[in-house]
Amino acid sequence: MLWLSADIVWAFYQLVLDVVPPIPSAADYLWLSAYGFLFYYLFATYKECKQKFKLGKKALIASVIGNAIFLCYIIVLTYNLSVITTSKGIEMFAVIVAYPILDSTLMIPAIAILIGFRNDPLSFTPWLCESLGIFLVAVTDSWFAVIVLASLVDQLWLSALFIAAHFLVVAAGLVWYIKLLIRYPTRYEVSKRKALTITSSISLTRRRIFKRKQTIVLALTACLVFGILIYPSSPLTSLFTKASSEVIKPPSDGKKIVTIGALLPLTGVGANAGESELTALKIAYKEINYNLSKSRSEIRIGLMIEDTRTDPAISLEKLQDLAAKGVRIVIGPASSAELRELQNYAKEKGILLISQSSTAPSLSVVGSNTFRIVPDDTHQAQAISRQMWNDGVRVVVPMWRNDTYGRELVNAVREDFAKLGGKVLPGHGYGPRTGDFFASLNRINFIIWSQDLKILNSIVSQAAGMYGADKVGVYLVSFGEVVPIFIEAQNQPKLSMVNWYGCDSSVASKKLVRNTEAALFAIKTKFVNPVCCVNNMNKDFTRVNTDIQKNITGIASPYAAIAYDALWVAALTENATAGTTHANDVNYLKKTLFEITNLHRGITGDLSLNEAGNRKHGDYDFWAIKQSNNSNSFFWTQYGIFHS
Repeated sequence: MLWLSADIVWAFYQLVLDVVPPIPSAADYLWLSAYGFLFYYLFATYKECKQKFKLGKKALIASVIGNAIFLCYIIVLTYNLSVITTSKGIEMFAVIVAYPILDSTLMIPAIAILIGFRNDPLSFTPWLCESLGIFLVAVTDSWFAVIVLASLVDQLWLSALFIAAHFLVVAAGLVWYIKLLIRYPTRYEVSKRKALTITSSISLTRRRIFKRKQTIVLALTACLVFGILIYPSSPLTSLFTKASSEVIKPPSDGKKIVTIGALLPLTGVGANAGESELTALKIAYKEINYNLSKSRSEIRIGLMIEDTRTDPAISLEKLQDLAAKGVRIVIGPASSAELRELQNYAKEKGILLISQSSTAPSLSVVGSNTFRIVPDDTHQAQAISRQMWNDGVRVVVPMWRNDTYGRELVNAVREDFAKLGGKVLPGHGYGPRTGDFFASLNRINFIIWSQDLKILNSIVSQAAGMYGADKVGVYLVSFGEVVPIFIEAQNQPKLSMVNWYGCDSSVASKKLVRNTEAALFAIKTKFVNPVCCVNNMNKDFTRVNTDIQKNITGIASPYAAIAYDALWVAALTENATAGTTHANDVNYLKKTLFEITNLHRGITGDLSLNEAGNRKHGDYDFWAIKQSNNSNSFFWTQYGIFHS
């Protein structure tokens, strides 16, 4: 029950509060407190089995020695990986080592009992499952050792596989117990019952059968109640599930139906923008169809929305699904890594992609089927370089996600900052780890970030020693991982002494303002982030942004309004080509889209594209985090503007 409560608390962190759980968290206290009951159960069982089966000491001694060696290794490794110079670092070290210590302590009696039951098949099987379950938990809680030693950062999923296997083997043991062990007496019980009469033995068997049926009925009832609570129409469903696709049918008053696709990051590290972009598309969908009806157009627009999870491979699968359904124009994908994966397929299948937020300069290809109604990152690099220079920074230490977006943006900043007379050091790139992490994976994730930030701290320390801390700045290119980075960065002393600068993907991050530790670090380091400037003086922008804000939590992503404009451009293109002799010609479709972007003024301003299909104009807003007066809450606020 304590572990179940811990799982519920963890789900509350991730699904309701939508924050990165701290270490230690309330869930950790529940998980750790449950070990006391498990100790009592296992050691009491061992004591009883020792008397019944006359267990020898060899198995116990071997188990103690094996687990002691394992623990010594894990504790020393964790100590070397941890930062123990701060109270937060000590807390994290204590929690991380507590789990393998407790797991190993449970393994000692479990192995001894398992050996004792080796000649009793009915009892041996469930105990084998229980021992294996404990072993899998121990492996999961210690998996960071394998990752660090073998550099298997991309194999975090194996730890999740082990924890899932733990639940399965424990369930298998319980099923065996319910189905067989409750019904039949053990060998020990049979030896004690030789004096029982046949009648009393039958009565005992009947009671066991009744207990077995009662247990099964109770389990089925619990599953039924849980199912009613969360599926399919319960309001709690939204807390436990996230739709991977959604089809919005067009109004029925049109003669021709046109479906436009949308590839959005509704989950994964880019989910911060996905929610508001989805809301913006739904608002645009209603307004577009209303205007088409009012203008007596024969076509009506439908939407087919797919969640890419901010994963290039999944994004390609979703585009293939849309292509199979005859979709010709797709809004998205959001990230440059996804767009790189999709470009060739879109060209091959004659599909137009209109990205609302992809900005990597290398994706600017003349003649491709890709259109981006945002400027590429050469403009963003100019904006952030000028801001750092104006703040007195003369040496920049970059830290970036090692993908298309991160590498190209950092390279662009290197060039622009050098033109101003500054210096950009080699810095540190990290492998982008995606998604939310369950318990043990969350702890592993923090350990890995600790190693990345140790490297960054060393570079910053050297730079600060040579040039002065006031002349050094850290430039971070990240997605949602900015939160664990900031939480862990507090444990590295030099990282709090310099200013930090971010990118467009960090702006309006809900998790960043909801996590007190991360938000305070952002304020302390004056964390400033540029994002493509939208024309917020436009009354239509104000109206749409207000509607978006009503339907989401947190502040709307600036890219939501751009997604709204993207759907308008797609719909107007489909409307302009419908019924023409060139309606099925992709080149004619592209030509029409170019013309519409040059003529149509969106709620974000001038949408004109250059010859490579990117937005021509690149003004940028700067955003930073502030703390509410007399409150422990935080919010994003506009810091300034850069005109290209």
